[in-house]
Amino acid sequence: MRDYHAHEIGNVAVLGHSGCGKTSIVETMAYRAGSIGQIGNIQSGNTISDYSAEEIARQSSINLSIVPIEWDNCKINLIDVPGTFDFVGETEAALSVCESALIICPSYAGISAGTKQAMYKARDKGKIIYINGLDNPNSDYPTKLQQLKDTYGKGIAPIQVPIMDNNKMVGYVNVAKMEGRMFENGQTHVAPIPEDMMDEVLPIKAMIDEAVANTSDELLEKYLEEEPFTKEEISNALRQGVTDGSLIPVLCGTDRIGISIILNSMCAFFDSANHPKNALIVKDLKKDDEKILECNEDSPTSLFVFKTITDPFVGKTSYFKVTSGTLYAGMTLYNPKEKEDEKIVKIYQPMGKNLIEVDKLHAGEIGAFTRSTTCHTNDTLCDPRSPILIPDTEYSKPYYKKAIVPLGKSNEEKIANAINRLLEEDPTLVYEYNEETKQQCLSGIGDIHLDTVLNKLKARFKVEAKFEDVKIPYRETIKKEVTQRTRYKKQSGGHGQFGEVEITFKPSRDYDKPYIFKEEVFGGAVPRTYFPAVEKGLIESVKAGCLGGYPVLGIEATLIDGAYHSVDSSEMAFKTATSMCFKEAMPKAEPALLEPYMKMKVIIDDEFTGDIMSHLNTLRARVIGSDVFEDGLIKIIAEAPMSEVMNYAVDLRSMTQGQGVFEMEFLDYEFAPANVVKKILNK
Repeated sequence: MRDYHAHEIGNVAVLGHSGCGKTSIVETMAYRAGSIGQIGNIQSGNTISDYSAEEIARQSSINLSIVPIEWDNCKINLIDVPGTFDFVGETEAALSVCESALIICPSYAGISAGTKQAMYKARDKGKIIYINGLDNPNSDYPTKLQQLKDTYGKGIAPIQVPIMDNNKMVGYVNVAKMEGRMFENGQTHVAPIPEDMMDEVLPIKAMIDEAVANTSDELLEKYLEEEPFTKEEISNALRQGVTDGSLIPVLCGTDRIGISIILNSMCAFFDSANHPKNALIVKDLKKDDEKILECNEDSPTSLFVFKTITDPFVGKTSYFKVTSGTLYAGMTLYNPKEKEDEKIVKIYQPMGKNLIEVDKLHAGEIGAFTRSTTCHTNDTLCDPRSPILIPDTEYSKPYYKKAIVPLGKSNEEKIANAINRLLEEDPTLVYEYNEETKQQCLSGIGDIHLDTVLNKLKARFKVEAKFEDVKIPYRETIKKEVTQRTRYKKQSGGHGQFGEVEITFKPSRDYDKPYIFKEEVFGGAVPRTYFPAVEKGLIESVKAGCLGGYPVLGIEATLIDGAYHSVDSSEMAFKTATSMCFKEAMPKAEPALLEPYMKMKVIIDDEFTGDIMSHLNTLRARVIGSDVFEDGLIKIIAEAPMSEVMNYAVDLRSMTQGQGVFEMEFLDYEFAPANVVKKILNK
């Protein structure tokens, strides 16, 4: 590949529902552009994009893949993104460095969950929709177009109508120019529009004219006066509309036919990397203020690391976008987060799994370097004389949690290092060690996401493990006030041990604290010097209640009386007496089990409201409010026991075909009902 500069470079995320044909279309685009010599296929496991052993086995993308192509004097870095929602972090990483998005959607009727997710994630990007699979027997192009328009408004601008013969696309009508095109012997030539297609073409021409009219007052006036638009006006309006987000061109074809039209349209309508719209707001570390960073070669060199891959043999590979200036091999840049210099000995242009060494990359390019010891995803590397910090990409929070258990002693020793390597490359994966339950916990987007973690551990790091359910952090409390007097006396030659306490225990209902300690001792029955020892005994005691041995919350303990011996009393004696007093009092104070409650915000399409409400009822949840948004989405706010919603990520995906999203945070503890208490204590 020749040198390309920022005004010739475009970065395009290829998005869509799992199985819609993204990888096959990227493969064919690479072939048409001459980047590869033959077209691979998913079934054979020889595509550029899906190259890992697990992707080949699943026949589905798991990681983003970068495929650069050259077309019409443009350099397009395609980033093929997994369509499964569990790998939404890959989508977010790709969109952080792409100016535009190509959204692939199937040709059958209905707007799939993946299409909706892609449109939402790429809402601030220039977009082209490609309706794939016109050779599918269930294809329904006119209905699909109307559904897209009904869902996304007047900005839907269909450029093509397919010409079909025996369920095969043999040509198309360029609606913008009102010209026919026919495919023959691998070539395309102009042809008349078939007469029997005019009833289908004219409504779509009206659709594109309406979309063009909405791009400016001048064109709207012309449209209202029923004056025809020129080809130049339509072309310019389409490009302007894609840039400002008011228009979304719609193309159609299969994973082999219509590919050149996609390439032509991307070059014609998508912004280059250096378009002013794509400038970043960054922090100027010298001035401690924000500034605008334009993607051009005149500025000092900077780059943003958007993806990390770890391998036990190769080491770490960091994928980046050159956000300004020119990066040369051997350059030393500054990492402001780590406050360290990073020497980039070699730089590469990624092509699927392959890394092609290059000597320089200009602003706008996607590249990679290897064997970094300090660089992580979301890091900025910059000229040390002009230190800046590019804002982090915000990744979806993981709420699907499982405890990971290594199988065998050898795996116990290796698992921590292996998990740390995976955490480096996946910001949507979170690890924590729970001191209370002694569990190693991993949180991911869903069950498929965590399943791939087990597979990666085994394939890459030779670590075998399994998942178990996370133990719920139940708590205990009391419902009744009790006063208990307890004496601890021990005589064993020499000094003995003596301490006596009388303590009133009552519920405080303050579940933010294990206990509240007070003293109301009169007459010096217990000297003040022993008050701390009494509290220490309380601290030890609340670690385990009398029902299931869970920590105790929400009690108020008041020391009201006691007795001491001038020789035998000690801090240890009063601490022990307090512990004994606590254990004797708890069973008398109506001990109760508390369960943690979560606050949930669930965002769904209106059509799923009934199903979601019904399901929340089965989870013992309380719906406390809802909001309706302009785009037909509903936000439901609910409170639910943690034990019931540990698998909610999977449940919600199933009920909404992957369209629903939710947030969850700890709320408080509440009394567990009798049937739940019985079930827990039986365990």
